[in-house]
Amino acid sequence: MTTLDPGDFLAPFLSREAVVKHRRLWAALVFLGAWVGIVAGQQPGDRSALQSSPRVTDLPSSYHPIGKLADRGEFYATGTPLHRIDDGDAHHGLPATAAWATKPKDKKAQTQGAIYGVEDGRITSAGYVIQQADLVAGKSFHGLTLRELEFPSAHYLTIDLIKGATEGSNQYLWLWHFLPQPDRVRPMLRAGELQSVTSLPRTFAVLRNDAYSNDFYPRMGRHHRDFSTPANRLPGGKGDDSLWYGETAGKLIFIEYIFSQQDFANGASWSYVPLNSVPIPPIDNVHILHYNPAKPEAPGTFTTHMYFIPEETYLAWEKEPPGL
Repeated sequence: MTTLDPGDFLAPFLSREAVVKHRRLWAALVFLGAWVGIVAGQQPGDRSALQSSPRVTDLPSSYHPIGKLADRGEFYATGTPLHRIDDGDAHHGLPATAAWATKPKDKKAQTQGAIYGVEDGRITSAGYVIQQADLVAGKSFHGLTLRELEFPSAHYLTIDLIKGATEGSNQYLWLWHFLPQPDRVRPMLRAGELQSVTSLPRTFAVLRNDAYSNDFYPRMGRHHRDFSTPANRLPGGKGDDSLWYGETAGKLIFIEYIFSQQDFANGASWSYVPLNSVPIPPIDNVHILHYNPAKPEAPGTFTTHMYFIPEETYLAWEKEPPGL
């Protein structure tokens, strides 16, 4: 289609200089319009995934609106209590996974406490409410499913303190977001698509541990991170600081962040924790595992492993499998 240049129409009536001036102005307007169109096309496009997200009506009928939480929009939940029930504090660190392996959770236990953020009738986020007192007490959580429905990949995580009527009733909202932020749109993978470990940036290296053959942690996997950044994700952390990945048989099987127990005791929040620097598939399940400090005077930590494979798969590994 031919674009009409007003200079062609005005040429018989204007001087040569005026026509040139009008044509330059027209070209500038066309360029500006194209640029605005691109930007406008990108921003709504960032939310195009909204139309492919599951509908709130796809949830079991027991789910109902519970109102707004932590300025993160409207939520749906089911059952009581609203918060996720902890898995105790009898075990800490890696020994806890051995205990979990002997007590697998059924679907009802996996979805206990699940909440969903909803926008325009579509589910845009999934998460759990955890009591601050449980985190301060060093209790762990496992089997937190993010696959009650066929959700897409999560682009980022937020952790917000929700203040209660009393300090003892404070809670944390852990929320995985399925829509990317406008300035961090990334391609993601489908369920079951596991990236090669070679897709990690060259700055990532294996966490060495001579206690385990080939640095492979039983019932977890091999850990990789950029050692130039802090091990723990700070409340004010930027970009990919403190990002970890897990690998088994050459495939990435989880993404991880570590949080300080003291930060939870202090009431800190994390407004943006990126998950999409390397394309990942949908997260299958999460565990929030407490580790006692190496030194009595140091704070404990919580490792938050977000696995792309079922919990029963990796909890069965006492040594690295030959393949996935």
